[in-house]
Amino acid sequence: MANLSTTRKIVSLNAAAGERSPGMRIVAESTERLCDSLCRWLAEIRGAVAEELLTLADGTRDRPLQTRYLDLRHDVERDWTPFIEAFRHAFADERRKAQPAPAERLELPDFEGLQLVDDDALSEHIVIREFAAQLAETCDEELYALDRRVAALLGQETPLAGGNPLAPQYLCQALVEAGAALGLDAGGRLLLLRRIERHLHRALPGCYREINAELGERGILRDLKRSYRRTDTGRRGEAAPAATAADGGSGALPPGTADTPTDEAAGIVGVLQRLAAARCAPVAPAFAAIGTPSPASVSHAFLASLDEAQHTEWHPAAGVALNQVHVIRDSAAAQQVSALESVTIDIVAMLFDFIFNDDELPDSVKSLIGQLQIPVLKVAMLDHSFFANRQHPARRFLDGIAGVALHWGANAVDNDPFHRRLGQTVARIQQEFESNVEIFSEAIAELEAFVTAHEAEEAETLGIAAEAAVRREAEEAAAERAQAALRPIIERPQPAVVRAFLVEHWSVVLRQKALHHGEDAPAWREAVEVAEQLVWSVAAKGAGDERMRLISALPMLLARINAGLSGTGIAAGARSDFFDALVGLHAAALKGANESPAPAADAAGTEAAADSGEGDLLVTRRVEEGIVIEDVMLVGAPPMRRARDREALEQVHDLKRGDWVDFVDADGHAARERLNWVSPQKGILVFSNHRAARAISISPEALARQIRDGRARLVVERSVIDRAIDGVMQSLNAA
Repeated sequence: MANLSTTRKIVSLNAAAGERSPGMRIVAESTERLCDSLCRWLAEIRGAVAEELLTLADGTRDRPLQTRYLDLRHDVERDWTPFIEAFRHAFADERRKAQPAPAERLELPDFEGLQLVDDDALSEHIVIREFAAQLAETCDEELYALDRRVAALLGQETPLAGGNPLAPQYLCQALVEAGAALGLDAGGRLLLLRRIERHLHRALPGCYREINAELGERGILRDLKRSYRRTDTGRRGEAAPAATAADGGSGALPPGTADTPTDEAAGIVGVLQRLAAARCAPVAPAFAAIGTPSPASVSHAFLASLDEAQHTEWHPAAGVALNQVHVIRDSAAAQQVSALESVTIDIVAMLFDFIFNDDELPDSVKSLIGQLQIPVLKVAMLDHSFFANRQHPARRFLDGIAGVALHWGANAVDNDPFHRRLGQTVARIQQEFESNVEIFSEAIAELEAFVTAHEAEEAETLGIAAEAAVRREAEEAAAERAQAALRPIIERPQPAVVRAFLVEHWSVVLRQKALHHGEDAPAWREAVEVAEQLVWSVAAKGAGDERMRLISALPMLLARINAGLSGTGIAAGARSDFFDALVGLHAAALKGANESPAPAADAAGTEAAADSGEGDLLVTRRVEEGIVIEDVMLVGAPPMRRARDREALEQVHDLKRGDWVDFVDADGHAARERLNWVSPQKGILVFSNHRAARAISISPEALARQIRDGRARLVVERSVIDRAIDGVMQSLNAA
């Protein structure tokens, strides 16, 4: 601490020295690294942003709005590289502006310095702040570590608001300023920011993780960790868990220390006190009259009875429905406890009532938690902060059971490795716990280590599935490029046999070329040129020079067609039939006549037919290196414009790595899978679970359709104890 204070004093007295300090240099290097990563990422998403703007324009009947979408799409396609460079410079400027907000400083308003702000500027400021807050929530886990590492580098004891130059607020501001540098008005800048922000939620956490890893390797808070499991009740900006591994502690809070108490939990503590006072008034004189033992001796006797009940053999089949705390509450030993202890027993009994009646918990989880009824009752009797302290080791372990149980859903089996491990840990607590809550902290650490080790074993499955998804995306992109190149060619008048050849066979050649060559590569240009020459070659030739040109070009054209087909696996018979047909077509073309060309494909009619249906979910399965990969995509569907489709697609876009989804089959059976990877190109999602060497690779549109139709359900993770406490408070308030 003394060294840290000295460093701060030197910085405050000599700003130039601060600029040359190692900490400042590392922060600057990290900011530049983030900027480089984001610039590369921006270059990759130009096509996606342009396509989204085209979809928006196509989906609105508001002509001015449609024009705005199309104009912005034109700007994106034309000026994206200057936009990226403008962002680079703007982000560098924002880094220099980053200053921690002064703490506890009272400022008097300077009314003379006030000036009017136009509506567009105010709207822009509000939207930027909103987007930054949403990104901060998405990157909560990564920013938790990054804020603290940056603070340590800058000589601050704790992170200060506005002090992290890598924070989302500066990134969003730089994106808006880059749009202004290209001449976009306020509306255009915000529209562009909205399109980028949707993709940024998927990319930014990975960028922050890379910087955190780099700083950790350089020894900057190397062992910094957050609590074992984050719940939905936690929010960015709450106090950090005390005594974490980074602080040299065990990860547990000392008894009586409350961290981030909820209103409901704090309310229960108040209820305990009020009910105890109400019960104590009429009872205390009677106790005194009959010589009742002191509260300390009564508690000792009651705890002894709890020890006996705790070591009674547990029967899970009956224990799921049996609330042991109610049984204990009616025992003779419980009749002699103090008023406060009596109320505590009642509230713990209510907690387990709500846990056992919780529809979100499978019976296997209730059985495990049920085995801890007596230890939890003892914890609550010895330490009332259990109700108000989310970081209490016993509460964290109960929530940890539910967190690990997410791996199974409703399909837990006794031979599941997670189930076996949890059963062993719960049994050890039931047998060994007396009064030291550190046993729960040790159990949390063991559970975390087990989960980490087991998930490392799943990495092989994930790696194979992710590589397959990347190949799938590359193949789809190649097919789209081939289709786009072939579309204007097959729309020209031509014999049906030629069009059929191009659609069925030459498209395969184009896909292969697109898969391995860029648009400027000679091999790709040659394949497209062959298709164009083929259509030209079968058209009637009237002039003599055209006939001579065809005669001289035919040998090379046929050779190029044959060479292109040689690598496609097209049957020799089909190739021979086509070349035989070409002989007649070329002969007719040289005579200035040909068969009546087939009409051009009616693209508008095809699109209208596609729009008339909802498309189909195409499911294919393949095995790669022993891993069963299930590919799911939505084919033949129009853009998702209906409200239910858009809402489901938004839910898919909001998914983050580590989220869980239940996939429901035709018989109603649900298989729970975790999102482990999202493709940076098209957002293909890869799900897997430890139960089997299996992965699901699914497009965002296909998952949205499954969610809409009830074939997939998002799993909402929330603290078991928080849900139970909510129920207790509602019951107490109703009473």
